[in-house]
Amino acid sequence: MDKSQFNIDLGAFVKDKRKELKLSQSDLAAKVGNNAQNISRLERGEVSPTLFWFFKLAEAFEQDPNSLILELEKRISKKKK
Repeated sequence: MDKSQFNIDLGAFVKDKRKELKLSQSDLAAKVGNNAQNISRLERGEVSPTLFWFFKLAEAFEQDPNSLILELEKRISKKKK
């Protein structure tokens, strides 16, 4: 998998998690200490989060980072099949 495809998959994953928790982009941005424009860019696959930002996303989604990574990995693996 190349980086741009990973960013797209990660962005879709973040968007789905955000919607599952009934959060707006602004709500999620406030929880991670960022802004809605960057959340939008992340969801569109235009940027990769730093490790710190990823940890903040896990916290906002009320998950530990390991379980969030495993959930993302499962989603990407299913997509490949």
